[in-house]
Amino acid sequence: MSQNGPRTFSLCMNVEGFMRNNRYPRGYDIFQNDDGTPLTPAEALTFLMTEKAKGHKVIPCSSECSNPCKHAGAGCTGFDYSGGGCPGRCTTPSGEVPV
Repeated sequence: MSQNGPRTFSLCMNVEGFMRNNRYPRGYDIFQNDDGTPLTPAEALTFLMTEKAKGHKVIPCSSECSNPCKHAGAGCTGFDYSGGGCPGRCTTPSGEVPV
C-alpha cells in the first residue's frame, strides 16, 4: 500500500504531562475501562503509574490505536509508547480505510 495520500492519526496523551498538569484527584475522572465504565481517581492514578513503570511516555486516547495495530493493512506500524504515538494509517479522501 502506498504511503502517499491522506492519512488518519489517533491522539495520544503524555503521561507525565497529564500528571504534572492535573492535581490529584481533580481531572482524574476522565479515564474509563475498556468496557466504558469510569475509573475512580485512585484507579486512574494506579493506571498512569503502571504505564510510567512500563516506560510508556505516551498512551493512546483511542481504542483504534494499539501495538500491533488493527490497521496494519493500511500502513500503520503500531503505536509507539516511547513518545512517537500513532504513526498514522492511509485513508481515502472520505476518511475510510482503503481495502
